Amino acid sequence: MLALSTHAGDFTRGSTFDSVDAFVAAAKTFRPAAVNSDLSSLFGVPEIGEDDHGKTVVAVSTRSCEVIWSDEDSALVIAIASPPTEATPSSVGVLFLLARRAGQWRIADLLRFAAAGKEAQVSAELTAGTGTGYRLGREGMAPVVTVKESHGGRGYAYQLYASYSFGDAQLKRLDLK
Repeated sequence: MLALSTHAGDFTRGSTFDSVDAFVAAAKTFRPAAVNSDLSSLFGVPEIGEDDHGKTVVAVSTRSCEVIWSDEDSALVIAIASPPTEATPSSVGVLFLLARRAGQWRIADLLRFAAAGKEAQVSAELTAGTGTGYRLGREGMAPVVTVKESHGGRGYAYQLYASYSFGDAQLKRLDLK
């Protein structure tokens, strides 16, 4: 089977990419509300207001897509969008784990995050440090990404944080013990 590179119009869970940068470029030009893709629904949230309560509103486009960490075989990337909800602002973020196989990059796993309210925002940052003589991603030094969801506003704002790493081509939440 021949694996071809993906163009912006073909951004699906099964797509392949020549590089992590090609994935980022495709994600930045992705139009979830306009295309029929299995990834489109990830960038939607239910409307909270009185009219159309529960109707899913899908983002017109992605607002940003950033590489958080990458090496020769894996990458962690966050794509963020703002669905045009009427009742309250919303933000959606999708954390992608990309894996390189047979010279092509593919989506190995993903997690979706959503926030609602005046202060709605989803963000992610690399929170693992490297030790002297070690290289992140090798020798047991797995990258750790912390995702922040900012909710609410107008006197009742709150933030949720969770940290994730990966193993066996799956994203894993790190729980405090």
